[in-house]
This record gives sequence, structure tokens and C-alpha cells, in this order.
Amino acid sequence: MKAFRTEDVFPLSLDETWGLLHAHVDEDRLRTIHPRIISGHSIREGESIEFRGLSFPREKVAERVIRIGGRPTKSTWTYHIEPPDRYAYEVVFPNGSLLRVDNTYSSTMGATLVKTNGAVSLKNVPSFLAVWIVKRSFNQSDREDVAYAKGMNRSTVRSA
Repeated sequence: MKAFRTEDVFPLSLDETWGLLHAHVDEDRLRTIHPRIISGHSIREGESIEFRGLSFPREKVAERVIRIGGRPTKSTWTYHIEPPDRYAYEVVFPNGSLLRVDNTYSSTMGATLVKTNGAVSLKNVPSFLAVWIVKRSFNQSDREDVAYAKGMNRSTVRSA
């Protein structure tokens, strides 16, 4: 496993960020946000915790098929969610590849500071390249998250 750390400012308030993260626990909305997720279903959800009127499972396990390099790949995702501070997950692939991500969140100047501690092991991929692939995927995910959040904000304004 190759460890990595990142620190970024996400352009939404802490409450808006957790509204977006709430959308990620719904399998249908998750596929809308991140089109590379082809299919998925929840296997198990633990007890719920409420934050700002939204209910999150403290633990969740989901099986998903995601598109990697143009090919569908099965994966198992295990989440540990503690709003408003932590959203962690582990992704395991059938070939033994593994990604662990532990995100912590704090408010900063109307945005959200996201600190990520992670580790990755991709079979048959050098560790430096595996970290580069993961960071590139995070950048794509952030762009998709921001685009979805803009749509969420427009629909909130329209319904008000």
C-alpha cells in the first residue's frame, strides 16, 4: 500500500458539502453524479446519524460496477460516515487492488477544507503511478461533484 495525503478547498460551504455527500449515499443519485459508476446496490447499512435534517448511515457496504479504462469492473465499497467531520471509504476489487480514503472536513471562509489521508495498492501498477491515477480520479470526481452541486442549488432556488 502506498500512502498519500491531499488538502484542498472545496468550493461549497460545509453544510452544502454534506448535502452533496448525502446524495452520494443514494445509489441512483450517485450514478447521476459520477457516470463512470455503471450500477450498484447497497448490501448493508448500519444505524443512522442525522445531520442538518439529513440521515446518513454510519456504516454502509455497497457493491458496484464501475468503468475503469473503458471496462466494467466490480468493486465493493465500505463506508464509515460521521457528519460533519468524516467520510471514509475503502474500495476492494476482485483482483486484490485496494483504495482506502479518509476525508475530514472543516469550514473555511465559506468553503470546505478537505483533508484526505489515503492508501492505494493497484495490482501490476507501480505505487507512484497508482497514486497519480487516484489523484487524477479525485480531480474528475471533484469536477463532477461541483457540476452536480450547481444543479442542486439551481433546483433549490427554483423550488423556493
